Amino acid sequence: MSKTHKGWRDSNWYHGLSNFFREYRKHKIGVIGLGILLIFIGMAVFAPYLGTGSPNPLKAVAPSYLAPSWMSVFDPEGVVTNNYLTKADLNTAPPIHINGTSGEFNATYVPESESSIGNYVNLTWQHTAGTKLNYTGIDPSGNLPDYSDFVYFEQAFNWPWNGLPNAVNMSISFGTTRTGDFAEGAHLYNNLMFRLYVWVVTPANEWFKVYETLDATYSTPIRERRIPFSYLDVLDVFQGMVAENGTPTYTNSTVKVYVGMAAYHNFESYGGIHPWENYTGSVTFTVTGIKLTAYGNYYGRLGTTFWGSDAYSQLIYGSRVSLTIGILATALSTILGVIVGLVAGYYGGKVDEVLMRFVDFLLVIPGLPLMMVLAIFLGKSETVIIVVIAVLGWTGTARLIRSQVLAEKNKAYVESARAIGATDTYIMFRHVLPNVTPILFANITLGVVGAILSEAGLSFLGLTDVEVPSWGRMLADAQNGAAFIRGAWWVVVFPGLMITLLSLSFTFVGHTLDQVLNPRLRER
Repeated sequence: MSKTHKGWRDSNWYHGLSNFFREYRKHKIGVIGLGILLIFIGMAVFAPYLGTGSPNPLKAVAPSYLAPSWMSVFDPEGVVTNNYLTKADLNTAPPIHINGTSGEFNATYVPESESSIGNYVNLTWQHTAGTKLNYTGIDPSGNLPDYSDFVYFEQAFNWPWNGLPNAVNMSISFGTTRTGDFAEGAHLYNNLMFRLYVWVVTPANEWFKVYETLDATYSTPIRERRIPFSYLDVLDVFQGMVAENGTPTYTNSTVKVYVGMAAYHNFESYGGIHPWENYTGSVTFTVTGIKLTAYGNYYGRLGTTFWGSDAYSQLIYGSRVSLTIGILATALSTILGVIVGLVAGYYGGKVDEVLMRFVDFLLVIPGLPLMMVLAIFLGKSETVIIVVIAVLGWTGTARLIRSQVLAEKNKAYVESARAIGATDTYIMFRHVLPNVTPILFANITLGVVGAILSEAGLSFLGLTDVEVPSWGRMLADAQNGAAFIRGAWWVVVFPGLMITLLSLSFTFVGHTLDQVLNPRLRER
C-alpha cells in the first residue's frame, strides 16, 4: 500500500499539478478570480435550492417593481409580500369547534400518513329527518350564518406589519361528498341547503366573512377556489391591526382564518316536502389547503421585475445560462479554431492562404449584427445561441494557433517524427498541439468572457428565449419597463454586477494562467 501511494506521489502528472498550483497561488488576482468563479459555479449547480420562486421571467409572483424585502427596515409602515398562510399549515391538527346542540355536525383531521391526498379536514353534516336546527335570524353584519348550529376549524397566522397590504388573495381547496337525499340530482335545490364559509377573525374577535359557496356547483374532486379580497375586505380585516396615532394597535397580531359549514333547511316546503322533516343524508367538505397571500410594497430578496417575476431567482438561474453558453460556446469555437490553425500553420502554402483569407473575411464582418441575423433565422434556443457564438468566435483562436504552429513545425522534434514515418495528423495532434497548449488555456478563459457578453447582448436585444432566465434579459426588461424612472434600480444594478463579476473572474483566471503557463512571462 505504501509503495503504491509513493508511486502515485512520484508520478509526473502529480508533480506537474503541484508545481502549477504552487505557482498559481503566488498570484493574488488569480486566487480572487478563481474564488469568484467557484461561487458562480456553486450558484449554477445549486440553483434549485437557492432560488426562492419560479425563474421564468414571464411568471408573475407579485406586482411589478416591488422593492427587496430588506428595504422595508427603512419603512415603518411597509408590508412585505408573502404567503402568510399556506397548505403546509395543515400539517398539524387544527383546533375544531362545533357550535349548537343539534349533534348533526362533526369534523375530523386526517394526517398525510393515513390518506392519499395529503393532510385534510373533513367538515360533516349528518342529517336525520325530523331534526330541526336552531334558527337565530339574519346576522345584521352579514358575517355569521342564520343558524347557530355549524362546525368550523381554524388556522392562525401572524401579521407582523403596521401597514395595510395593497391587496390580498386567498384560496381554499376542497371537494364535496354527498349521500342520501343530498346526493347530486336526488332533489331539486338540495344544494341550497348547505354552505361552506371562510371567515377571517381579528385579534379583537371580529368575524369577517370573505367567502360563501351559496349555490355554487359542488364537485367531488378537490378543486381550488380563489378568494380575492375587495378593498373593503382589506380595510375590515387589517385596519384594526395597523398603527393608530403612531402607536401600533397590535404587534405580531395573530389573525385566524375559520373554515366552516352550516345548513339551511327550515325554509317553506316545495312540492309538498319539508326538507328538515323528510331529508336524510350527509354532506362532507374535504378541505385540503388554505392559502393567503398579502401584497405590499416589498418582495423577496431582490424584489420583482417589470413583469412581476422573482428577480432573485432569475439572478441565480441566470448564472446557469451564462456559464453553460459561455463554456460550451468557447469549447466549440476553440475546437474549430485549433483545427483550422493547426492545418493552416502546418501545411502552409495554398491551404494556409485559403483558410486565412476566410478568417480575415469573418473578422471584417461586424460580429454582433451577424449574430443577430443568424439568431433571428435559426431560432432562439440555447443550442442555437451556442452554435452562433461559436461559429463567429473561433477566428482569433485560429490565428493564434497558426502563429505558434509556424514557429514549432520546423523544430527538431517535428523533423525527427517525420524521419521515423509519423503521419502529419499524428505529428500535429501528438507533438505540435501539446507545445502550443499553454497559450491556449489563457485564450480559452478570455474567450468565455466574450461568449458571456455576446449572450448578454443577444438577450438584451430580445433574440433569446423569453422564458429562459438571463441577466441580459433582465436588463432588457428593465429598459422596457423604465426601471430607473420608476426607481427600480435593483433590476439594473444586480444583473449588471453579475455580468461584470463573472467576466472579471474569467479575466483574472486567464491572466494568471498566462503568467503561469507562458514561459516567457514567467521568466520576467
